[in-house]
Amino acid sequence: MPTVSAAQALQDLESSPTRCISTGLSLLDLALQNKDPLQVSTSVDHNHGGIPRGKVTEIYGPPGVGKTTLGMHLAARVLHQNENVVWVDASHPISGPRFSQILQESPSTSPEPLNNDTLLSNFNHFTTPTLSHLLALLTYTTQNFPPENTSLIIIDSFSTLIDSAFPRNAVSTSTPKKPGVPNPSSRKFPLLQYLINALQKLATTRNIAIIILTQCVTKMRPGLGAALIPSISATSWEQGLGCRVALFRDWGWDDDEGNKVDGVRFAQVIKANGTTLSEGKGIFSAFVIRKAGVSPITPNRGSPLLPRLAPAIALPTQKRKRSEFEIPDSEDDEDYGWAEEDEELPPMPPQWQGSEDVLAPPQGDSEDELPPPQGDSEDELAL
Repeated sequence: MPTVSAAQALQDLESSPTRCISTGLSLLDLALQNKDPLQVSTSVDHNHGGIPRGKVTEIYGPPGVGKTTLGMHLAARVLHQNENVVWVDASHPISGPRFSQILQESPSTSPEPLNNDTLLSNFNHFTTPTLSHLLALLTYTTQNFPPENTSLIIIDSFSTLIDSAFPRNAVSTSTPKKPGVPNPSSRKFPLLQYLINALQKLATTRNIAIIILTQCVTKMRPGLGAALIPSISATSWEQGLGCRVALFRDWGWDDDEGNKVDGVRFAQVIKANGTTLSEGKGIFSAFVIRKAGVSPITPNRGSPLLPRLAPAIALPTQKRKRSEFEIPDSEDDEDYGWAEEDEELPPMPPQWQGSEDVLAPPQGDSEDELPPPQGDSEDELAL
């Protein structure tokens, strides 16, 4: 067996087409590998990016943004490669007709085209109504699970199980506290650390890409406005993630010709290849949802990588001002004691969609301070 240098082995690993699962969005594939698309010129880098295998990836966003559709799109791409997929429902069952539609419309990458029955035979579906069911399924692997040739595991609505097991609105004073009895919520963070460690071990030992679809919550920040942050923000959980992606919508999108484009979504990479990107450095990938799942769209020339986000507006209260050298009983016709800008209305933002525009989570915030999530509705779209 010939000797291979460490540098050559690393280069072969990075250029391997089976190292990642492509999302079909070239900008997102590059961003997930922490590569700048403006500095990439070779086609090899474009073809070998995406969701990394052997790591855990979290995708979060508000209801209706397309998290489940993106998950079905990725599952269809893996199935067309004649590989197995494990789908775990934590809240509601996957939409069978919608998934079949995506499966039929997705392009096949297999040398021999496969029919739907053959593709669905490689699709393994599980339902976990409680957090205990999920722990029993994923932390105690057997010879039959995950199935052989499994490349992707998707856990849909994972945050629902956490919120059900540890309700945020539980009042600790409702029941008398006995001496020496631990608080039930104190088990939350050790359990999250145990679960993310088990998922990391499963992904690494089986070379599987694990995707966790979670919801988000609104964080009110004094003086900065509201922001959308992940519903699970424990430090141990975030450290165990290999990648983290935020999805949101843009209600004021125009193409190069100035025409209105509806239903535009954006994916922003918050963490790539184990590295958390600094605020404002994340790359945005624009896409729309169609019959075949998600399809990329070209941003306008004015801002090739950044969407038009409405800023967090914090308007300070205007104060009446008194001139330092004002002479009493002056005959000046100017209004007394008012600043000129008091009568000017604040500029309206380019879009009105609440706190979904602000996606920069504050550093160091504790999860205990987060308000309850915005409903349990999910994001399958009837097209």
